[in-house]
Amino acid sequence: MWVSWVGVSFCVASMVAVSIAPASTFWHHVERYILIAIVIIGCTLNIAGAARLIADMLTATHAYSSTTLLATATVIWTLNVLLFALLYWQTDRVGPRLLSEDFHFVQQEGLEATKWEPRFIDYLFLAFATSTSFTPPDSSRAMSHRAKLLAMLQASISMVTLFLIASRAIATLS
Repeated sequence: MWVSWVGVSFCVASMVAVSIAPASTFWHHVERYILIAIVIIGCTLNIAGAARLIADMLTATHAYSSTTLLATATVIWTLNVLLFALLYWQTDRVGPRLLSEDFHFVQQEGLEATKWEPRFIDYLFLAFATSTSFTPPDSSRAMSHRAKLLAMLQASISMVTLFLIASRAIATLS
């Protein structure tokens, strides 16, 4: 329990440091590495939780009710969306106001391209659309191999969560 509080404290401290010194690339790099580490740990625990639940479901002795399975599938899916939105946001940002070539958004084309910058909500929409349709939306494209692999991993976790856990919960409702 205390480990999660330490992780949240590091995240908040790094975000405060970036807010206090927005021009400092050092604090941006510190924030980026702390958030990526926390997200990787969270994704690993989320995948492990889903794997354990599936392993328990495959045995005939599990005692999960359909509402427990459905609630757990909802938590795993929601965490998947939020963690990957944070991961996309952090991997696509290189430094203060600098963007890498991981994702390309439609708004980056045309006359207004120099004024538009993606915000967290753009990455949240990307993660939500990837988790619901199992492919990135038409408004953004994964450009790098890293971004494509992350989108595939996110879609795979969503498919397993929805097809195995949620469908089992719905099948046992009656």
